[in-house]
Amino acid sequence: MRNRYAVPLFFSCMLLLAGCGTTPTKPTTTVDPQASHAARMFEQQRYEAAADLYLDLARRAPNSTRDLYLLLAADSLIHEGQLDKAESVLKGLDKTALPQEYQFRWILVQADLALKRHQPDSALQLLANPPPEAGKDERIRFHAIRSGAYKEQQNGVAYALELIALDKLLSSEEQRLQVQTDILSVLTRRDPQSLRAQIPAPDSVTRGWLELASLVRDFPNSPEEIIAPYREWQDLFPEHPALPELLTSYYSLQQQQTPIDFDRVAVLLPLKGPYAAPARAIRDGLMSAWYNDTSENRPQLKFYDSSNSDQIWPLLNQVADEGANVVIGPLSKQAVVQLVRSGGLPLPVLALNQVNTDSIPPQNLYQYSLSPEDEARQVAVWAAYQGYREPAMLYPSSSLGERMATAFMETWRQLGGGSLRSQSYDPGSRDFSTPVAQLVKSTQRKAQLEALKKAKEENTEYRLPPRGMDFVFAIGNKRQMRQIRPMLQFHFAEDLPVLSTSRAWDGHLNSDERFDLTGIMLPEMPWILDNDTDNPLSRQNLQDYLARGDRKYLRLLPMGIDAYQVLPHLRKLELTDQAPFSGNTGLLYLDNQRHLLRRMTWIALRAEPRILGITPPLDAVTVLPPETGSADESPAPAQR
Repeated sequence: MRNRYAVPLFFSCMLLLAGCGTTPTKPTTTVDPQASHAARMFEQQRYEAAADLYLDLARRAPNSTRDLYLLLAADSLIHEGQLDKAESVLKGLDKTALPQEYQFRWILVQADLALKRHQPDSALQLLANPPPEAGKDERIRFHAIRSGAYKEQQNGVAYALELIALDKLLSSEEQRLQVQTDILSVLTRRDPQSLRAQIPAPDSVTRGWLELASLVRDFPNSPEEIIAPYREWQDLFPEHPALPELLTSYYSLQQQQTPIDFDRVAVLLPLKGPYAAPARAIRDGLMSAWYNDTSENRPQLKFYDSSNSDQIWPLLNQVADEGANVVIGPLSKQAVVQLVRSGGLPLPVLALNQVNTDSIPPQNLYQYSLSPEDEARQVAVWAAYQGYREPAMLYPSSSLGERMATAFMETWRQLGGGSLRSQSYDPGSRDFSTPVAQLVKSTQRKAQLEALKKAKEENTEYRLPPRGMDFVFAIGNKRQMRQIRPMLQFHFAEDLPVLSTSRAWDGHLNSDERFDLTGIMLPEMPWILDNDTDNPLSRQNLQDYLARGDRKYLRLLPMGIDAYQVLPHLRKLELTDQAPFSGNTGLLYLDNQRHLLRRMTWIALRAEPRILGITPPLDAVTVLPPETGSADESPAPAQR
């Protein structure tokens, strides 16, 4: 994950030299073309390519430059998010062998690594003061890292002071406007007396910021009324660096943070057709949340039949004309596609499905679904987080199975993972023995185990060769997983952890099912695990309200609850670094397409599921390289 205020560091000539015996400004040795190319890759934010080139240079370079190239490779890897690999490169580097002018660069890289590992204390310990000879780019990075560390510590005043220092160094007005908006936002949220106590002797620029924050605090929602007082402030601080666009940017940000007005909510759900049954479960969840909303501003809910997807646009205009100020729904993908391609919507919409198209969705369209593909992505993130390195994936040869398999593969490679084994199976079959045996190389493993047994009997040395896999990701429903798991054990893979998705169970296990499924790890929504009878919206209290024929849509109940409860928070979730919303279906957050995604709770199946943790953010995880050997590459499902 890149620092929010990171500015590309432009390498001096020194970085391009094959030898480092000269000063950065007056190179006297020949420029290495590959080093020059690597520097350009870094400046173009192609960090992985830059790292590869620098590592290759380090392997070929004399001792006098080897460590410099390793430092540059590690810095590139940190920017790419490959933190484990960067740390490994740094450990192989001799800091004392670096030229004097790169000693501070080494400190910056170490501090950046600590911050990205969510160790702000360590980052700040490394960055006390920049050396007098530090250049402008190094000082920018110094204050950017320190500001990020203070922000993670939730030390608002120190964060603002670092941003003030950073603003003095930046040249880009776009970057300065973002930084200045943050300065003003932080200072206006602080009590004036507290600010005076924590900043007892501010310089003229800082004093100007404090006075401006005090002024804005008096006009929190009145940009038109602050114009005259702002001009008086400008007369008092004529040399202050505040940009002319700052107040416009600040008030725009405050408007984004204002909760969506939702006193009249239109709910678009189908009453007939293939989506009617799941719509009933979502409606029950919505109504349960509404009945238990004890706030004074509980909105009005009005339901509309959206069975005809082709009429979704006239229906949306109708609800707007009737006074609704926000919409929940529609449910069908066909209807959501129309909204995505509309170019603009008359009011905010939280669609209850998710689509991916080439069209740019309207600014006020949010898409929320319980996507199986997203669960497959979370499996990749969790596996990498647990330190697994070599997946073996078993998936059904259906359109959904192939989409889930592709989602897993793409995410695994995005995290830095390499090749993986994969094998499809016929979901309609009742015997999965052959595909399971092929996936885990059963015949080969059997021969290896027999050789090991013989070696022990003869008291000779024999080591089991690498398997090329250290966990199995098996995609299937409960019926399929009840056959797949025993087959894995039968085919000599009982030692491999098995990961799956929430489709592998339905929220409870009888004694026979426990025998087959115990130990499987999977992501689940918190609501399924909530047996708190004191919570009126818990599973324990709501599941019996579903008609028997609708029990397979149990997980849509909490989706309806979350759709209602997250509405006023949607605009806040669009902000950078905003904490996720703690929902019944998971920790909810928005991506840059305004898809409302989930970080789910991980469990190990047993009589009472054992909670393992929560899926970490994607940018906090990197796949470790395999220890020995490598997996056999399998093509993506779409390439078969």
